Amino acid sequence: MASTINYIIKKQPEFIKKIFYKLIPFRFRYGKMYRNTLNLLSDSKKMSYEESKNKQFELLKNTLKYCEKNVPYYRDLFKEVGFDTNIKTFEDIRKLPILTKEIVIQNHDKLISESYEKKKYHMNTSGTTGKRLSIFGSDDLFKIECAFITNAFNDHGADLYNEHSIWIRRYSPKDGDPIYFEDYELNRAYMSAFHLNDETVHSYVDYINNRKSKIIVSYPSTIYYLALLCEKHTLQLNHVEHLHGASEVCLPQWRKKIKEILGIDIKMHYGQVEKVSFAHQDSNDSCYRENLLYGYNEILEDGSLIATSFHNLVMPLLRYETKDKVKLMSNPILDGPFPKTIEEILGRDGDMLITEKNSLVPAVNFYSFMSKYEEVDLFQIIQTKSDKSVSFYVVPNKFYNNTVEEKLKNEMKYRLGDVEIKIILVDKLERDSKSSKMKTVTCI
Repeated sequence: MASTINYIIKKQPEFIKKIFYKLIPFRFRYGKMYRNTLNLLSDSKKMSYEESKNKQFELLKNTLKYCEKNVPYYRDLFKEVGFDTNIKTFEDIRKLPILTKEIVIQNHDKLISESYEKKKYHMNTSGTTGKRLSIFGSDDLFKIECAFITNAFNDHGADLYNEHSIWIRRYSPKDGDPIYFEDYELNRAYMSAFHLNDETVHSYVDYINNRKSKIIVSYPSTIYYLALLCEKHTLQLNHVEHLHGASEVCLPQWRKKIKEILGIDIKMHYGQVEKVSFAHQDSNDSCYRENLLYGYNEILEDGSLIATSFHNLVMPLLRYETKDKVKLMSNPILDGPFPKTIEEILGRDGDMLITEKNSLVPAVNFYSFMSKYEEVDLFQIIQTKSDKSVSFYVVPNKFYNNTVEEKLKNEMKYRLGDVEIKIILVDKLERDSKSSKMKTVTCI
C-alpha cells in the first residue's frame, strides 16, 4: 500500500510532493516492513545480552534451514560436507567452508532462492577489488537495512529523515547543472563529492546554511576535506550538529581535525553492498556496536570478518568473506542486541603494498605513520604490482617543505625496501569514477 501511494505521489507536481512529504512522517510512508523493523530494534533494547545472543542464534538456525530448503547451492553443499542445520552452538557453522566472492560469481544462479517469487533487485558492488559482484535482494531487504541505518543515526542523536540532511555523495552534476539535487521524499539534498574545492566551497556552505541542515552524510575523507576548506576560508556550518560517515576507513588524524575545526565528532556506520554485517558508533566514543539481529559475525585470528546474513531471502550469503578486517576491543561492553565489541574497522585486507622482498604490508601501517604528519592534508598511495613502484600523492599545506618530503620517502623505504617511490604534490586527489570513494592505499 505504501509503495502504491509513493508511486502516485511521485507522479504529482513538485509542490504537491513537497506538501505530502512534509505532512506525512517518513516511517508511515516507507512501508510496514521498515516500520516493523524499527519498532523491533527499539523493543529489542530491553533485552539482555544473553537474550540477544539467543535471538541471534535462533535467526541463524532459521537462515540455515531456509537455505537448505530453498537454495540449490547450499542444499548441495550441506550434503557434500555432511552439515546438519540443527546446530547446537554458533561454532557449528564453521563446519561450512568460507564463501568467497569468486565462489559467488561461479555459482551465482545456484545461490538464488527457488521459492522467492517477488521482484528481485540488483545490488552491484563497485568493483574496487577488481571483480564486480552482482547480488540480488528484495524490496523488504532495503526497508530492513534502512531501519538499521535509522537506528544507527539515532544512537548518536541524529533524527534522519525527520531533520533535513546534506549527502555529499551519489550526485555528480554535469556542466550547467546546480551543485545540489533536492530529494523531498527523503528530506535530503545531494551534493557532489567530486566538485568540492577552493572555488566551490562557498557555494556548498551557503547552501547547507540556507537549508538550515542539521546533518551531513558523506565519506570521511570528504568531511575531512570540507573541514579543511572551512578552516582555510574561515567558513562556518551554522546549523550542522551531526556528521555521519560510511564506505571508507576514517583515519584518526581526520577524526581529530574534523572535531578541531567543526567542533563535531564524526560518527560512522559499517556495512556492505552485500548486506551481511552491520555495526555503528554511538554518541559516546569511536568504538563500534555490532548489530546482532542483522547477521552473525565471525572474527578470525588475523582480524578478518566473516559474516552471515539474516535478511536476504533472495540470495542469502553464509560465512561470506567480506575482505574487511577489524580490531576487537580488549574490554567489550556486552549490553543487549548492540554490544560494543569492535575498537576499529581496519578496512579491506586487500589494501596491502608489496615490499622489495615480496612481503605484504597492510594499509593500517601507512595510516599510522601518516597520522604524525600535520604538514600533509590528504594523501593517496598507489603501487603498481608489475614493478612495485609507488606513486605517493600528497596534498600539502603551508607547513610542508623538503625536509618533510625526505622524511616521507624514508618512512616508505623503511616499510617497503628498495622500491621506486615518487612523491607527487597535487591540489586535490582523484576519486573512483564509479563509486566516488577515495582509495587511500591501494595496489593495482
